Amino acid sequence: MIRARPQAWVVRDNVVTRRLGDTLVVVCLSSNQIFELNATGARIWELQAEGRVEEDVVATLVEEFDVSAEAAGNEIAGLRQQLLDAGLIEAGDAR
Repeated sequence: MIRARPQAWVVRDNVVTRRLGDTLVVVCLSSNQIFELNATGARIWELQAEGRVEEDVVATLVEEFDVSAEAAGNEIAGLRQQLLDAGLIEAGDAR
Protein backbone atom coordinates (compact mmCIF):
# COMPACT_ATOMS: atom_id res chain seq x y z
CA MET A 1 0.00 0.00 0.00
CA ILE A 2 1.31 3.42 -0.94
CA ARG A 3 0.76 6.20 1.58
CA ALA A 4 0.38 9.79 0.53
CA ARG A 5 2.87 12.16 2.09
CA PRO A 6 1.33 14.64 4.51
CA GLN A 7 0.86 18.12 3.12
CA ALA A 8 2.44 21.22 4.59
CA TRP A 9 2.55 24.84 3.58
CA VAL A 10 5.33 26.25 1.47
CA VAL A 11 6.11 29.95 1.64
CA ARG A 12 6.21 31.40 -1.86
CA ASP A 13 9.53 32.74 -3.16
CA ASN A 14 8.19 36.30 -3.43
CA VAL A 15 7.47 36.54 0.32
CA VAL A 16 9.73 37.82 3.09
CA THR A 17 9.06 37.98 6.82
CA ARG A 18 10.38 39.75 9.86
CA ARG A 19 9.62 39.04 13.51
CA LEU A 20 8.75 42.15 15.54
CA GLY A 21 8.12 41.16 19.14
CA ASP A 22 5.09 38.88 19.26
CA THR A 23 4.01 39.69 15.71
CA LEU A 24 5.27 38.67 12.30
CA VAL A 25 5.30 41.08 9.39
CA VAL A 26 4.81 39.34 6.06
CA VAL A 27 5.58 41.19 2.81
CA CYS A 28 4.59 39.99 -0.65
CA LEU A 29 7.28 41.50 -2.88
CA SER A 30 5.35 41.04 -6.12
CA SER A 31 2.28 42.96 -4.91
CA ASN A 32 3.92 45.17 -2.23
CA GLN A 33 1.23 44.06 0.21
CA ILE A 34 2.11 43.95 3.90
CA PHE A 35 0.42 41.65 6.41
CA GLU A 36 0.79 41.44 10.16
CA LEU A 37 0.20 38.21 12.05
CA ASN A 38 -0.54 38.17 15.79
CA ALA A 39 1.34 35.88 18.18
CA THR A 40 -0.74 32.81 17.31
CA GLY A 41 -0.59 33.46 13.58
CA ALA A 42 3.14 34.09 13.78
CA ARG A 43 3.72 30.79 15.56
CA ILE A 44 1.59 28.91 13.02
CA TRP A 45 3.55 30.55 10.19
CA GLU A 46 6.90 29.60 11.76
CA LEU A 47 5.90 25.99 12.32
CA GLN A 48 4.48 25.57 8.83
CA ALA A 49 7.51 27.29 7.28
CA GLU A 50 9.63 24.58 8.94
CA GLY A 51 7.64 22.05 6.90
CA ARG A 52 5.57 20.67 9.77
CA VAL A 53 2.30 18.91 9.02
CA GLU A 54 -0.92 20.23 10.50
CA GLU A 55 -1.15 17.56 13.21
CA ASP A 56 2.24 18.65 14.59
CA VAL A 57 1.23 22.31 14.46
CA VAL A 58 -2.01 21.58 16.33
CA ALA A 59 -0.13 19.69 19.04
CA THR A 60 2.36 22.54 19.45
CA LEU A 61 -0.39 25.17 19.68
CA VAL A 62 -2.27 23.10 22.28
CA GLU A 63 0.89 22.92 24.37
CA GLU A 64 2.13 26.50 23.93
CA PHE A 65 -1.17 28.42 23.94
CA ASP A 66 -3.30 26.19 26.21
CA VAL A 67 -6.12 25.86 23.67
CA SER A 68 -8.14 22.83 22.59
CA ALA A 69 -7.12 20.83 19.55
CA GLU A 70 -10.38 21.85 17.89
CA ALA A 71 -9.72 25.57 18.45
CA ALA A 72 -6.15 25.20 17.20
CA GLY A 73 -7.32 23.34 14.09
CA ASN A 74 -9.91 26.02 13.35
CA GLU A 75 -7.31 28.76 13.75
CA ILE A 76 -4.91 26.99 11.40
CA ALA A 77 -7.61 26.38 8.79
CA GLY A 78 -8.75 30.01 8.85
CA LEU A 79 -5.22 31.38 8.60
CA ARG A 80 -4.29 28.90 5.86
CA GLN A 81 -7.23 30.05 3.74
CA GLN A 82 -6.36 33.73 4.22
CA LEU A 83 -2.72 33.09 3.30
CA LEU A 84 -3.67 31.04 0.23
CA ASP A 85 -6.12 33.74 -0.89
CA ALA A 86 -3.39 36.37 -0.50
CA GLY A 87 -0.93 34.26 -2.53
CA LEU A 88 1.59 34.03 0.30
CA ILE A 89 1.72 30.24 0.55
CA GLU A 90 1.04 27.13 -1.50
CA ALA A 91 0.61 23.46 -0.66
CA GLY A 92 3.77 21.36 -0.56
CA ASP A 93 5.21 18.15 0.82
CA ALA A 94 6.02 17.87 4.50
CA ARG A 95 9.61 17.15 5.41
